[in-house]
Amino acid sequence: MTTFRPRRPAFALGAIATASALFLSACGSSGSSSNPGSGGGSPQTGGTLTFYDPVPYQKWQTTNSLWSVSQVTDNIGERLIWQDPKTGKLKPWLAHSWSVSADHKTYTFRLKPNLKFTDGTALTSQVVKDNFDQHGFGDKKLGISADQFWNGYAGTKVISDTTFQIKLNTPDAGFLQVLSNYRASTILAESYVKQNLAGQSKIQNWVGTGPFRYAGGDGVNEVILKPNPHYTSWPTGSAHTGRAYLNEIDFKYVPEESTRIGALQSGQAQIVRNLSPTDEQTVSSFGGQLKSFGVQGETNALAVQVKSGLITDDKHVRLALNAATDRKEINQAVLSSNYGTPIGPLVKGTPDAPDLSSYLTYDPDKAKQLLQNAGWTLNSDGYRYKKGKQLHFDIWVAPYYQVSQQVLEVLQSQWKKVGINLTIHSVSLDQYESISAAGGTGNKKFSFSQSQTSTADPNVLRVDYDTIRANGLGQDVKSPDTKLNELVRNQAEIFDPTKRAAAVKKIGEYVYQQGYSIPLYDETQVFGLSSAVHGFGTESTARAWLYDTWLSK
Repeated sequence: MTTFRPRRPAFALGAIATASALFLSACGSSGSSSNPGSGGGSPQTGGTLTFYDPVPYQKWQTTNSLWSVSQVTDNIGERLIWQDPKTGKLKPWLAHSWSVSADHKTYTFRLKPNLKFTDGTALTSQVVKDNFDQHGFGDKKLGISADQFWNGYAGTKVISDTTFQIKLNTPDAGFLQVLSNYRASTILAESYVKQNLAGQSKIQNWVGTGPFRYAGGDGVNEVILKPNPHYTSWPTGSAHTGRAYLNEIDFKYVPEESTRIGALQSGQAQIVRNLSPTDEQTVSSFGGQLKSFGVQGETNALAVQVKSGLITDDKHVRLALNAATDRKEINQAVLSSNYGTPIGPLVKGTPDAPDLSSYLTYDPDKAKQLLQNAGWTLNSDGYRYKKGKQLHFDIWVAPYYQVSQQVLEVLQSQWKKVGINLTIHSVSLDQYESISAAGGTGNKKFSFSQSQTSTADPNVLRVDYDTIRANGLGQDVKSPDTKLNELVRNQAEIFDPTKRAAAVKKIGEYVYQQGYSIPLYDETQVFGLSSAVHGFGTESTARAWLYDTWLSK
């Protein structure tokens, strides 16, 4: 068995710039430096931090990856393992140590002693089991589905109050990283686990072990957090120990961009998430701080749907769409230097991210030829037709991403140059999710899904593409692309680093050879901070981690 046993930490184990800040040089901006000595003097306790978010709050179940929701829940619930956002190394969090069997199917964990939830109940192996069984198996009686990250889970065996074993049916090279993922492995109190889906969808029912606890707000427009005064489970490498510095965090949904920026400038808000590129200079001009974090995992891309009856069923059309997309122009026209230009299916900095730039070259002449070969002929109106039908696609602005509208408008102009008509629709978040689930509305079909899945391990490609997981291409599960399934599943059983990297590269090559994905930009979170904010950082997928954050007076 291979065993991980950490040395007893000598706090603090280095700057939080190492443990709580993600900086990808490709993003062109410095990530946060949370070293208490890096400006602002010594950390101060107290104060209310107001955090404005452009995305509404809803559906608070642990598997929700909505950006706004995960900024909050990341500070309430914790995981067994902390993944250092800069180095990618896995470190103890709720777990004190762990070991892995030789066949990579049994994981033995030992919890830190005397851990408690904020309701006073103990965190035991049985509570972990109940959480993980719900993730791995779902619970039909409670209306809870199994988590896509937990395919292959065989169960958890309780050995003692602080020791347990997780069993897998098949080896999974990314499983330890899954146990650090904010949406896949957060451990909450039994009072939450026993709730049905409706109950788990309310922030009021979240009871965790984290540095903060729910303290108010309707969970729709506002959430208020207060510190956990008995906090003992800080991740290895944190900049301090004990309770969090902040006295309160007030998260608010504020859709109007001008209101968010004005509040940051006036001091009404201290953090604004997901700044638009046009406002980055504005924030800098009035003395605010810009913190950019590359989101490890998949690039932000259009996942081409290959359901029967869509124009995108034709491989030549899919390849033409990719060749007609100029990612450098997208970056220069509507993004900023904080956003990376894609080099492959994974954001630069994600472990084993391959450089497949050669597949992403802008080549409008190639696009025209591919479309011509597929029978799409250019008409006098500038668009292509086949058997009287225009080469036309509908696409909906993804409300999760601040830059979605602007990026799609550039894409619209690029595709028009080769004879493709792209119609952009903008709807509310609820409408978007309804239309997406239905595959379109009326005669308007969902040919593309703008998306990206965040987790700092290449196994994210399996979560997305495997037809027994997220099935991101919308394939017919009765007749899937068996080669793609084989590729994404095989990499999960490779533990040799060099061989696994090669297997991940093969996945990317195949995806681009088939035209399954049209990368747009490397997903990035840009935060605007007032000059009073210090020690701000994120976990590995750019969700705010506010344990070491403090305010100067």
